[in-house]
This record gives sequence, structure tokens and C-alpha cells, in this order.
Amino acid sequence: MMQSNRMTTTLKMTNLLLAVACAAVLMGSATADEEEVSMTVDEVVELIEPFGDGCTPKPEREHIVEMVLNKEDAKHESKCFRHCMLEQFELMPEGQLQYNEDKTVDMINMMFPDREDDGRRIVKTCNEQLKAEQDKCEAAHGIAMCMLREMRSSGFKIPEVKE
Repeated sequence: MMQSNRMTTTLKMTNLLLAVACAAVLMGSATADEEEVSMTVDEVVELIEPFGDGCTPKPEREHIVEMVLNKEDAKHESKCFRHCMLEQFELMPEGQLQYNEDKTVDMINMMFPDREDDGRRIVKTCNEQLKAEQDKCEAAHGIAMCMLREMRSSGFKIPEVKE
């Protein structure tokens, strides 16, 4: 049973990483000389949309778009979709209001090898900044926005997603 749960979690993580990696890499693959982006927001949304099936309430497309675009002022439903995804992949375990540091750092390391110390510092910093937040959706979104800002200011190459 434990082996089955671990395999299911690994499969979910792989699927999430594939969706996130595809979104991040393909959205950012256009060079400065190119105006055309390799993957549209709609294509990224289609990759991520199936993860909403496990959420209650199931997110509407506009909520997924807001999450993909990392809208700082996202609707509460969009923030809750982010929380649902994080919970599904045990990055923000059920009943917790902070990101699981080790699992989040592992995911950062998959996308940014050799940045473990920076990743750990960023997760700790952002968990600490939002520790007073009691709404799980607001906490999930706030930590994500903090991490995005911190990663960019620390030199992580995070592509801007184009609408």
C-alpha cells in the first residue's frame, strides 16, 4: 500500500513537473529577436486544466489563466486552485499553511540544478513572510508570489508568461 501511494505521488509529481516545465520552458523559449512565443497561454492552460478535476470547487478556465499568468491580484478562486494543486502534489500538505520545504526545494532543484541553497533560503523566507496568514488559499498564493519575486531577484531565469 505504501509503495502504491509513493508511486502515485511520483506519477503526479512527474505530470506536474512536465506541465510546469513545458509551460516555463516553452513560454520562455522565444529569443529577444522573436516576437512569437512558442506556446500560448491557452496551450499551457490545457496542460494544467486536468489537475483541476481533483479540486473542489472545480476551477473555471479564467481561474487557471490567472494562475498561469501569476496575477498578483488574482481572484480568490484562482488562489484556491493554486492551493489545490500544491496540496495534490504534497508541496503544501493538507491542513498546513506553509510549503513543505524539502519537497519544494526538490522541485526547484529539478528545474534549477545547483541552486539548492538559494531555493531553501527562498522557501524559508516566503514561508516566514506569510506565517500569519490563516486562509489556505491566500497563503498558497502569497507564498507563490513571494517565491516568484525572490527567485527573479536572485537571478533564477523565470520567463514571463505572455497573454
